[in-house]
Amino acid sequence: MSDAFTREPPWDPRRFPPASRAPRPVQTARMLRDPLAYARSLRRRFGPVFSLRTYPYRGALVCAAGAAANRAVLTDHERFTGGDAAALLAPAIGTRSLICTPPPLHLTHRKLLLPPFHGERITRWAQRVRELVHGGLPELLGGDGVPVRPWAQRLTLDVILRVVLGLTDPARVATFRRALNAYVATGNLAVLFLPGPLRRDLGPLSPGGRFHRLRTAVWDLTREEIAARRAAPDRAHRDDVLSMLLDARDEHGAGLDDAQLLDELTGLVLAGYETTATTIAWTLHLLAHHPAARDDLIADLDAGSDRLLKATVKESGRLRPAVYNAMRTAAHDTELGGHPVPRHAFVAALFPLTHLDPELWPEPDAFRPGRHLGPDPGPYALTPFGGGVRRCIGVSLAQLEIETALREILAAAVPEPAGPPEPARLVAVTIVPARGGRVRLRGRQERRAAAAHVRHL
Repeated sequence: MSDAFTREPPWDPRRFPPASRAPRPVQTARMLRDPLAYARSLRRRFGPVFSLRTYPYRGALVCAAGAAANRAVLTDHERFTGGDAAALLAPAIGTRSLICTPPPLHLTHRKLLLPPFHGERITRWAQRVRELVHGGLPELLGGDGVPVRPWAQRLTLDVILRVVLGLTDPARVATFRRALNAYVATGNLAVLFLPGPLRRDLGPLSPGGRFHRLRTAVWDLTREEIAARRAAPDRAHRDDVLSMLLDARDEHGAGLDDAQLLDELTGLVLAGYETTATTIAWTLHLLAHHPAARDDLIADLDAGSDRLLKATVKESGRLRPAVYNAMRTAAHDTELGGHPVPRHAFVAALFPLTHLDPELWPEPDAFRPGRHLGPDPGPYALTPFGGGVRRCIGVSLAQLEIETALREILAAAVPEPAGPPEPARLVAVTIVPARGGRVRLRGRQERRAAAAHVRHL
């Protein structure tokens, strides 16, 4: 991680796209307070390519918005590589994770990891996800309101433990849950974005020290699980991701060793935990505040269709993509949108800015799921899960979780507002609802009874 920042060129306005003259601390504070509004103000001022001077970057983050710039950053691998940028996450997920693997090795690893996330295997997991949603429903129903995101985080973590790691023993599940909850907590992973000295292990009370201890606990548990699964006599009959990856082979007959498996599993856990939970929370929160769209969706689901469900999830991902950006680095001195970009500069495709581009999406701030019943306005206009060869490998599982959770929740309850619409906050690279996405989930029978009572009066 330090190497990536060491190579990063210092700020020089002649070598970067245009930027605000506000001091770095001010820009950082504005991004943290309102990441969508501040980035949109810069785009209106400077155009689809601009620089953002925030911590932890010693130079500037080159920001790209709009379909053309989005596509260039995500697909032009000769100019914009995932190497140094992905390495920012390496302390958390390991250097061998698919997220951190540079080309051309990335493509080889991706082919090994892809099969468990496609075809019949995904449909086999649907019932397992459904059971987990049902088990957690009582926590959501009733009361004056509940923050959905913490509930969804528990759900997505349990899906990972059962579907990805294949855990079945309740005691083992509980042990993993405690370790992972502490490790993936916002306050712990925020260490990755602190200045270099604060990321080091300076003792039990230091942020870096706590991060290293929690990481060790998770890695030790995962190593134990890998060893136990390698020796399991029923491994060939199991359908969890870990069991399948143990048997995966490339075209030369080579598989993943234990160190690679450890990093890949850690990457899958971190990538699939926050983003999926946040999407569930944002979608329910948006539905609660847009009753016409909510009622249309419930009626469509009751009729046995999922066309509006898929459109609603896409619209939620357009307005509030869980991932704020995809980060790359410039492989050499180049340009983007007619502006210079120096070698080793960090370059980010800012998904929300492309998703809110009025030239692509008329009335961009309106929540209108119906706009997705036809084709999207063009390639790379909508990229909530990224794009190019580094597009999230677990998209199919994430979509299964999101759609199953929404289908089961809306069959039992109707989301209603539990306060004003919540602003977005930037936590690491995730856009989260400021108060957890609070909604009131009113049982459908209760709601029908209340409506009948009003009609009677």
